[in-house]
Amino acid sequence: MKYKHLFFDLDGTLIDSKRGIFNAVHYTLDKMEIKAEDRPSDFNPFIGPPLRDSFRDLFNLTVEEAEMATKIYREYYSKTGLYEYSIYDGIPEALNQLVERGFVISLVTSKAESYARLIIESTPFSKYFETVSGCELDGRRSTKHELINYTLHKLKLSPSADVLMIGDRYHDIRGAKLAGVSSAAVLYGYGSNDELLEEAPDLFINTPYELTSLLI
Repeated sequence: MKYKHLFFDLDGTLIDSKRGIFNAVHYTLDKMEIKAEDRPSDFNPFIGPPLRDSFRDLFNLTVEEAEMATKIYREYYSKTGLYEYSIYDGIPEALNQLVERGFVISLVTSKAESYARLIIESTPFSKYFETVSGCELDGRRSTKHELINYTLHKLKLSPSADVLMIGDRYHDIRGAKLAGVSSAAVLYGYGSNDELLEEAPDLFINTPYELTSLLI
């Protein structure tokens, strides 16, 4: 077995959380009175990076405006949006098989850790995760390499090639390289093929079913 520890991203990797996230974004933009014509046509790039970064980069908000947007976003997301998701077909079965074959799996997401725990606890596969890592509500520990290092520390591990970060966006792959672990890009999530190819991950996973065929 080439890999021992599997670090999974959440949004776009284990679950399709687009509905809850987009509903929360629209709620935020409505509250901030940002007109429809000033909103991008594609919100997919919003999903994955740290929340404040997404508001700044996608909507050209200042640091102060992004902070306000984050607070408004969480008014909706913390009560309703975090439960508006679906699980990708094949994920529960894949996680079960991976754990049965001796892999240790952890959740490593840029989402607030408190929200990530609530989401995972609402799924049928929460029992498979050794630990859950996410950012603080104030934005601390939000970059992927910080989160990977945080998870390594919790598991008392050193960076090594037998730790595999699995995610659907460029920052998952980039963060893995900065943290000194292996990386796998899933191609069924929110990241484009071009963005993931450019990061040159160690492995590409086309469907959730390939998690077992490629890793076991």
